[in-house]
Amino acid sequence: MSIQLSPLQLMQMVFTKTRVETFEDADGLGEIWAPQFDFEGVNLLVENTVGQQENNTTDFLVALRVAVLNEADAVKKAPYTFDIAVQGVFKLAADFTCDDRYDLVRVNGSAMLYGAIRDMLQQITARSMLGTLLLPTLHFLPESAESKNA
Repeated sequence: MSIQLSPLQLMQMVFTKTRVETFEDADGLGEIWAPQFDFEGVNLLVENTVGQQENNTTDFLVALRVAVLNEADAVKKAPYTFDIAVQGVFKLAADFTCDDRYDLVRVNGSAMLYGAIRDMLQQITARSMLGTLLLPTLHFLPESAESKNA
């Protein structure tokens, strides 16, 4: 197996928001064991943005927020209410050629940051009373594919 550097490098990453709370319903502590929790039907909020300076084709800022707010009207509630946001600074190799550099950074950068959020949530909940919560695996699509699927 040959290993080489990716043309997209994560240069810096910072968490801008980390809030995790055990979900408590009106009857007291929710009886949901997190390690066996299925996210099907949960309102998982995912927001991401990509920024880049004008005339700069190599440096990008990607921001990703993942949250489950367990709103009162939510059909299914998760064991934890959480809201986690992270920002990453990415550099794309100047000699890398592709049709849409923005989509490449958005998809791959968001996937890298999602892994960091997933790990942060797992680490925080590992010692929490409802057990470890692991976010589901997501597939980030380019904006062009999103408009076709809408």
